[in-house]
Amino acid sequence: MTRVEIYGRPGCAYCSMVRRLFDSKQVAYRYYDVYAEPNRMQELRCRTKARNFPQVFIDEISMGGLEEILTLNKQQRLPI
Repeated sequence: MTRVEIYGRPGCAYCSMVRRLFDSKQVAYRYYDVYAEPNRMQELRCRTKARNFPQVFIDEISMGGLEEILTLNKQQRLPI
């Protein structure tokens, strides 16, 4: 089974959009709120240099943020 992880923060419209996309595809994911769980921010910094939100990982591979996810989805290349 594909493992999807989303790192986000409260009030982030792009985070909500990427979550809605995965919800619409009925894809299970783990959502990490980096403000509620500060250790997740450090974890994210170790995994990628990107500083924008959301950050999406699929099977441990960084897929980028909303723009990258939408592009992959449009091209039907989202590995889910």
